[in-house]
Parts: sequence; C-alpha cells; structure tokens
Amino acid sequence: MTPTIALIGGAGQMGRWLERFFRSRGYPVLIADVETGLSAPEAASRAEVVILCVPIPVVAEVAREVGPHLKPGAALMDIASVKQRPLAAMLDAFPGEVVGTHPLFGPGEPDIRGLTVVLCPGRGERWFNWLKTLLEEAGARVRVTTATEHDRLMSVVQGLAHFILIALGATMRQMGVTEEDVQDFSTPTFGTLLSLTRKLLSQDARLYACIQVQNPANRLALRAFNEAVGDILYYIQRQDVAGLVRLLEEIK
Repeated sequence: MTPTIALIGGAGQMGRWLERFFRSRGYPVLIADVETGLSAPEAASRAEVVILCVPIPVVAEVAREVGPHLKPGAALMDIASVKQRPLAAMLDAFPGEVVGTHPLFGPGEPDIRGLTVVLCPGRGERWFNWLKTLLEEAGARVRVTTATEHDRLMSVVQGLAHFILIALGATMRQMGVTEEDVQDFSTPTFGTLLSLTRKLLSQDARLYACIQVQNPANRLALRAFNEAVGDILYYIQRQDVAGLVRLLEEIK
C-alpha cells in the first residue's frame, strides 16, 4: 500500500517543498491550511503519515487538534526547528507512532540530494524506518539523534549563529553605520557576515524569533557566549596583547 501524506499547514513554503518531494516519489499528498477547503482533522483522518508544517508555537495546539483523528496505525511527524517540546506535544496528543524531523535546509533548495535531515525517534519503528529509507534513497544525509541532543547542537548551529548575526545588525543600527557607509571599506570576512545578516533579516522575523525563544538549550549557549565575550573584553580593556594571544591559541 502506498501511504497518503497529509501536510498540515502545507500551504507554506516548506509545506509546498515537501508536497513536491513526496509527489515526485509517487505518494499522494493532502494539503490542509487556513485557505484550503480541507480541514486539518479531515486530512489527518485520511492519511497514513501526518506531518505538521506549522510554526513552532502552535505545534502543540495543532497536534492536539489532529491527534484524535489519526488512524491507529498512522504516524504523526513535524518539521519544527526545535525538537524537545514539539516531540513531547505529539507524544501526548497521539498514542501511535511519532517521529520528529528537522530538514536542515530551506524551501529554496531544488533537490534533497546531499542535504541533511535530522530524525528524532519518538515512538515506534515502522514509519521511522520508512521515512529514513525514503530520505536516504532520495540522496539525503540522515542524522538520527535524540530531541535533547538535537536542541543542544542546534543552540550553536542556529541559536548562537543567528544571535551573532542579529547582534551585528543591531549594533550597526545603534552606531548609525549603514551598508553604504562600509561598502568601500568591507573586507571579505565582513562582506560574508553582512551578506548573511542581510539574508537572515530579509526572511520571516517570527520564525527566527521563535528559534531563539523556543529552544531551551539556547539559554546555555548564549550564557557561554556571554562569558566568552567577557573573557575577550577582559584582555582588550587591559590592552593585554599577550593574554589575548594566549586565549586565541587556547580556542584554536
């Protein structure tokens, strides 16, 4: 039997990307979103695999909405950028198989080959193994880990990295320094940072705010970052070149 895939919140950019992906692999897809005629519970009741493609803050709410409507042998999944809270919410909302997923790429990618998808086992093996095999056969790099370890690592990969870029933009704004001001003075390193900052700030602000706020591990990462800034400032304020060199060597 070819399973039907229901994408809840599937009219968004990642939902549309997933629709194209599953259809290209021969799977029928149902889309439920605010502007579709198909409701989330109805779509969930008609599918074997239900994937929540909704913003992080509403994953728990939507999981509770669709959970009672899933078939007993179906699977409930999500694609949220954080995993501990969404996975726990899905496990509470549905007694069947649950898988947390996080595609480490955006909807602009034309193909999944060479891209990474993280899978966090929740409950059950059948649909987890089905999805893992499907992704690997399509050429994706699949990484399996716990929700806790995922969030710990993503607090650096996303939380800390985004924080630094947001802080760069905020600092330039506070100093009254514009892109035009630095255009003729930009080094390759700064040009890369500025390009990354511009790209981040041009996208969905709510998504990036949620990534900062919703990952419980971010607090630990940013506390470590704050301590690292303090260590660097200690040597700069004291004009201690030798001390800063020692710190750089230790970091290396």
